[in-house]
Amino acid sequence: MKNWIILFGFAFALFVSCKNEQIVTDDNIYHTWEAKSFISVESVAYPKKEEVAILLTFKRDGTYYLKLDVNTCLGDFERGDNKSITIDYPPCTEKCCDSEFSNKLAAMLSKVTTYRITGDHLYLSVPEWGDIKLERRD
Repeated sequence: MKNWIILFGFAFALFVSCKNEQIVTDDNIYHTWEAKSFISVESVAYPKKEEVAILLTFKRDGTYYLKLDVNTCLGDFERGDNKSITIDYPPCTEKCCDSEFSNKLAAMLSKVTTYRITGDHLYLSVPEWGDIKLERRD
């Protein structure tokens, strides 16, 4: 009987630790993410205003919503194998005055080929350019 209790306790501990591991390695892209920075040689040319939240939301139906400084954009995306992703160029409203950071972000989305999630950060990778770093908001 004592051995069964020990075996049950071990199995329970293993189950709980596996569940916690799934949270850490979550690759669920279907959230709202705030664009934080570019990780690229060009990044200094496109500074982000910290007081403005530029948001990118990926939806399960294969669409995304992008809220820039002033304008908003909608588009389609498709996830593939091995964390590949294709993001359509976003048609946006044409109000005035988005920042250089916002304009560059909108232009780079269609060049993204892969993504990775580390903790609360999403990295969208553009070959031979760098990454777009986003932070989970929801």
